[in-house]
Amino acid sequence: YSLIHDDLPSMDNDELRRGKLTVHKKFNEFTAILAGNSLLTLAFEILSGNNLQLSQNYKNELIKTLSMCAGHSGLAGGQYSDLTFENKSILKKNIINMQKKKTGELFGFCCESIAIIKGVNSIKRKKLKEIGINIGLLFQIVDDLIDYKGDSMIVGKPTRSDEKKGKATLVNLLGYEETINFAKNLKKKINQQIKKYGTKANDLLDSVEFILKRKF
Repeated sequence: YSLIHDDLPSMDNDELRRGKLTVHKKFNEFTAILAGNSLLTLAFEILSGNNLQLSQNYKNELIKTLSMCAGHSGLAGGQYSDLTFENKSILKKNIINMQKKKTGELFGFCCESIAIIKGVNSIKRKKLKEIGINIGLLFQIVDDLIDYKGDSMIVGKPTRSDEKKGKATLVNLLGYEETINFAKNLKKKINQQIKKYGTKANDLLDSVEFILKRKF
């Protein structure tokens, strides 16, 4: 849902995503808004439904956690900052915080939800969430790197849009090479966090490797 809304004229106003027309261009703006709203509420329908074989307490905690990640303290708040930061001089720490909220929080939920379902203690749960948030931050930084220097034919949409819109990104603040170094160091930190879980976390390590090297 967030990608549909992100493409809207009132937000990033993008016409292409992955080489295909965005929802508001393929159909119309009200369809895109309603489709996004419907997908958001569908998540809670799934989490609260009978097909999810979990106790009601676990379901309630998942719903509460996802709500916080998607709302003003997470994705929506991060998106607001992203838009209000345009064409302004923003500190590095504020850009990172914005991107952790805008993208990292949902990745954080993906990792934290495992801890919720397993019923682990709050310390272990917090560590898993931190891993997810860092993975989300890495994903967003790589997105910005691709936008800056990627091949539009591979990306499936015009590049350099962040620069044209005056987006507050690490690339626009630090430059391309320094941002690559930042991303590599962040990846090392994530790998160190993940490796503590042993070989059962190998798939997640592979995913992090893919995120850093992806071209689209």
